[in-house]
Amino acid sequence: MDRSDGSPLYQRIANQIERAVDSGALRAGERLPSVRQLSQQHGVSITTALQALRHLENQGIVQARPKSGYFVLARPPALPEPQFDLRVDAASFVSMDQVLHEFLLTIDDAQAMPPFYAAPSRSLLPEAKLQHILAGVNRRHPEYATTYNMGGSLALRQQIARRAVSSGVQLRPEEIVITNGGMEALYLALKTVAAPGDTVALESPTYFHLLQSIESLGMRALEIPSHPRAGISLEALDFATQTPGDVTACVLLPHFPNPGGSLMPAEHKRRLVQLCAERGIRLVESDIYGELYFGDQRPPVLKSFDEHNDVILCSAFTKTVAPGYRIGWIAPGRHVLKTQALKMRTSCACPMLQQEALAEFMCDGGYDHHLRRLRAALKSQAHQMADAVARYFPMGCRLSLPQGGLMLWIELPRHIDSRAVFALARLEHIGVAPGAAFSISRRFDHFIRLQYGEPWSPQMEDAMRRLGQIVARLAQRPAFAPAQKDEPVHSLSLRERVG
Repeated sequence: MDRSDGSPLYQRIANQIERAVDSGALRAGERLPSVRQLSQQHGVSITTALQALRHLENQGIVQARPKSGYFVLARPPALPEPQFDLRVDAASFVSMDQVLHEFLLTIDDAQAMPPFYAAPSRSLLPEAKLQHILAGVNRRHPEYATTYNMGGSLALRQQIARRAVSSGVQLRPEEIVITNGGMEALYLALKTVAAPGDTVALESPTYFHLLQSIESLGMRALEIPSHPRAGISLEALDFATQTPGDVTACVLLPHFPNPGGSLMPAEHKRRLVQLCAERGIRLVESDIYGELYFGDQRPPVLKSFDEHNDVILCSAFTKTVAPGYRIGWIAPGRHVLKTQALKMRTSCACPMLQQEALAEFMCDGGYDHHLRRLRAALKSQAHQMADAVARYFPMGCRLSLPQGGLMLWIELPRHIDSRAVFALARLEHIGVAPGAAFSISRRFDHFIRLQYGEPWSPQMEDAMRRLGQIVARLAQRPAFAPAQKDEPVHSLSLRERVG
């Protein structure tokens, strides 16, 4: 090991191991030296050796197995990225079709593998720890069950403000409004900055519940193309907003959005915030997936580039720690008084018991420890699912491997209808979301979304194999023809590998 290199010791050790993996000297599935052996080999402390292995784990190069050590992960073959369509359609009122209705009716299928909804597995969430904290809070404060707290938990708002520093922004606890999940936060943000009939720009594809919120508020949606790696096209947004007043607000998820999974570069964020400020467009940011990054550093939020306290920042704990608690929040900046009034008229208050439990979990360091483990698991699972797509799906499929979040966005051969994939996969209890649900246009009808929140297992491997067979079968059909319930999807032959 070259000790003249100026990088930290742990990183030099990690780089050496990574080169061994790249060269084939260390192969997929092979066990690495133990922490003690690594310490002795390189003449470093146990702490430094462990730091090197954890760095490799965060990079998705190795995987820690309980009581077994660290093992080299299989790297997924490179597949082409989904094609980037720069067309911008005219703004229109949202009208979601039947496929979304059918998808939402199926989302609670307990047998589905992977599940239809995008969330980490229960096995990756701290249920026991939260239950213990919740019981203690309930014992100390039985009044939380019988009283309202309009402002929300001060302890939780203080913890949110403390954590916001790592994302590049300073928030005051008194300007944070606690909400019932992330969708209420976005709903309040939209009502704060826009009115019925106004046009809201958003990246495309986008989360179907956001389209539903825009629909329920009587607003029009303007879908702006989004690159699978870098997020919304600034050129397309610039072109679509040149006429003053045409676009009132812009709603974006700059970090690993559902379903695309892109990550907006920092310079793009700076230019985007400046563009919206110059044109009087209210910018609403959802950072619900921001903590699920796979790199070494948390990406900065859009609001960190906001010089006028005008960007509205929303987030929630539903994708990181407790989906069932339905606790979200909104930092409206200079719009805080209007948002607080809207909250009072919409849902008044949120459950204090869950808020206080989350605050205690964050205060004692449990949240940070949990997030480190969750990020490492999700990164490993993302690579495993991408590898399965490459092995089992037919030629012509594309995907981009995300740098965080929970979803793979997969482009199928253009003549395959995602509704057909969904119709067949749901009979097999395979949780596929049809691309048709993520846009009011038809441009994503040949895309599907998969979520990798579940740990990899033989059952998951089998589900991906059968899904690949379904896609391969449909690739041979000229048009959508829904399968009958007794159609033997599982007997399809395996198609040629991808990549």
